[in-house]
Amino acid sequence: MKGKLLVLTLAVLLTAGGASFAFAMSPHAGAEGRRGDGGCEMQRGKTHAAMAALLGLTEKQQAQIKSIIAAARQTNKPLREKLANDREKVEELSKATPFDEAAVRSLIASDEAARTDLALARIKVRHEIQAVLTPEQRVKAKELRLLMHGKHGEMGHRFHRA
Repeated sequence: MKGKLLVLTLAVLLTAGGASFAFAMSPHAGAEGRRGDGGCEMQRGKTHAAMAALLGLTEKQQAQIKSIIAAARQTNKPLREKLANDREKVEELSKATPFDEAAVRSLIASDEAARTDLALARIKVRHEIQAVLTPEQRVKAKELRLLMHGKHGEMGHRFHRA
């Protein structure tokens, strides 16, 4: 019974917390989080602490992972900003009369390269983080990810973006 309660508590904590510690990258969150008020960043911090405890990460591992994520966020910031700006431009263009399909098509096409670069960056970060973990921690992280995201390691039908 205690085991089921622990698993249920863990599932609620991880689900409420959002992305797992090992895959904490978000393409939509800017420096201040999605809403711009720091809410996503604060919630992510709670999830990181929970995952660190569950995986039994040492302080050195936590510092290494934090450094990996911070470096990736800084490196990918221009791409995320470009996508956010392009979304605003597409929204403006979609309301304009007459509708300029060529301009919208051009923006959407240019965003594909940025999305590809972000997807590749997420994969690189995952591999860098996996290299920091012990074999036992990797197994535990996989189990937690499956518990949180289901058998495919993704949330719902969306492509998992870290």
